[in-house]
Amino acid sequence: MRIFKLPAIAVSVVLSLMACSEDSSSIVNPMPLSPVETSSASELTSFGNEAQVNGISSSSIETPVNEVSSSSVATPVEVSSSSVVAPVVSSSSDFTLNLSSSSVTVENKVSSSSVQPSSNSEGDLENGKANGSEIVLKLAGSTATVENNNNCVEVKDKAATITCPGDYFVTGEASDFQVVVNTPGAENEGNTGIYLNNATLKSSNSPILVKNADKTVIHLVKGSVNVVEDGKGNHLFTTVNGKQDTSKAAIYSKDDLNIKGSGKLTVTGNFKNGIQSSNDLKIKNGDITVVAADDAIKGKGSLEISGGTLNITAKAGDGLESDECVEDNRGEFKDTVAGKGFVEISGGNITIKGHKSGIKAANYILVSDSTEPSTIKIESPNKGISAEKYIYVNGGTIDVKSDSSAIRTNWQVYMNGGDVTISTKKKGIHADSALYMRGSTINVVTSFEAIEAFKIFAEGGVTSVFATNDGWNGGGGPKNNSSSMAMFSESSGYVTISGGYHYISVKGNMVDGLDANGTGKMTGGVVIVEITGQSYEGQGGMGGGMGGGMGGGFNFGGGWGMGGQQGGNNCGAYNFAGGLIDTDDGFTITGGVLLAFGNYTMDVPGCTALTYSNNSYYGSDKAAVKPTYQGNYILYGGEVKSVAQVQTSGMKEIKFPNGVSYMYK
Repeated sequence: MRIFKLPAIAVSVVLSLMACSEDSSSIVNPMPLSPVETSSASELTSFGNEAQVNGISSSSIETPVNEVSSSSVATPVEVSSSSVVAPVVSSSSDFTLNLSSSSVTVENKVSSSSVQPSSNSEGDLENGKANGSEIVLKLAGSTATVENNNNCVEVKDKAATITCPGDYFVTGEASDFQVVVNTPGAENEGNTGIYLNNATLKSSNSPILVKNADKTVIHLVKGSVNVVEDGKGNHLFTTVNGKQDTSKAAIYSKDDLNIKGSGKLTVTGNFKNGIQSSNDLKIKNGDITVVAADDAIKGKGSLEISGGTLNITAKAGDGLESDECVEDNRGEFKDTVAGKGFVEISGGNITIKGHKSGIKAANYILVSDSTEPSTIKIESPNKGISAEKYIYVNGGTIDVKSDSSAIRTNWQVYMNGGDVTISTKKKGIHADSALYMRGSTINVVTSFEAIEAFKIFAEGGVTSVFATNDGWNGGGGPKNNSSSMAMFSESSGYVTISGGYHYISVKGNMVDGLDANGTGKMTGGVVIVEITGQSYEGQGGMGGGMGGGMGGGFNFGGGWGMGGQQGGNNCGAYNFAGGLIDTDDGFTITGGVLLAFGNYTMDVPGCTALTYSNNSYYGSDKAAVKPTYQGNYILYGGEVKSVAQVQTSGMKEIKFPNGVSYMYK
């Protein structure tokens, strides 16, 4: 579309104002992740006057774990995501754990020397099997009793404080009571296990508070139903260093926190967040529902989810978040911290209703499949999935409905696998720097602009998009003053297509199917572009043969060529304002298949004046498509040397995610 395009993406990236408020002042010598140089194997020849952004080139692209294989992909930041394995002790006998909460009599403490450690494994305890020696906190109102106390549990002032690592069962109902973990926190001291077994734990402050520990694991006992809900109290507590702090969630941990098990857990965060760790938070499984006033689940250092069923509502914040970063002097995001600030999802069925973003990270977000698939559904009045640096989609099934950008990063997006469906009022997938489509199945059902990045590399995958402005938009980079369209465009952008199957449809006034504020280049793959409704009619098209066969764009009659018309013939479809293909400095095609249906275009690779409808297939004996609308011109290129109405018997079929069929031999 020929409108002044402001550099929405300054490649010296203007990072978002995302505070890294909690504990970031304690980061010592952070090692921010350096921008990676990216280039595409399909872009070995430079784009003429292309402006470089830190030398973007795909052969050295870094990605974290589990990426779909690509000859041009290497592995970047090694982030450990190994699951925590508790020591397993053999069990000679099993008993069914039956914890009654009816008694409120304080039990005599048993000396630790006389307490026999449980002979059951962690798995047995999670499944409700015990031998009777387990330490049990029985909740009742604003107090609790302790069975088999090992002198490591003190009940006082509406709180049970645990001071030694070990296994602790919690059952019963509390209306105003806390379970506090405050162990020495020595390295390798062992896990502190909190086994929730039909526990209702409510408090005016944080019902579960981990002040200090090496690692705390919350176990959801099989068959149990558990409730944790905080109030709107001040949530103040004294840290191990004697300082005042605020616990910002119903379940709040200053140290590493794991959640696992097959039971149910409902968390209500009335004060601020639902579940939060100041370090690393891992959720292995469980049936977990979180409703929070602000963020639902937050691992400041990192957040890893590998299974379970999660239903998440963040009323004013983000659904899932990790935000450890380096702040500037205003307390706002400045840079990432290496190995921190990431969200990894490798399994689970996750439903998110977020107010700000469904998933947000200060570093990167990675979605993949492992022992169980990842299924993610997001609804947000703002962004769907948002990261400062990288987003990797290596697997999973993702469905995003958002009012703002569905998938957005201030650096790079890698669509390597998985199935992604997007419905948005603004942008479908946006990257300030580079977007790589390599293996994902993508269906942008509705959008204003479907795909946007300074550099778009279409190397694989099967995609279909619909937009009411630009289908694909290579733009937002620094202005290229040497461009033939410099007077009309305030940014630069590039599109390179080397593989995959891609359907682009647009409808509305001043639309572009494939738009680049620089050059477009196609060496392979299949691209179908279609204007699926009336466009440009109010402006009379600006065509009428004015291209003059110059191969350089709009010819004013004096030999001055502008824009991107590249060879072919005019056939009446040329339109200076844009249309099917609109580049500032030219579109070249040396391979693959291009078919484009519509009455207007800036670039004209090959063109036939042919009235088409949605009742027949059009193309060649090698490639054909049945358009969804009607029009008078068909563009073509690559392996397609001419177009006509064709019969498709004997041809193979590939369906785009939106149901449109591509026939080929």
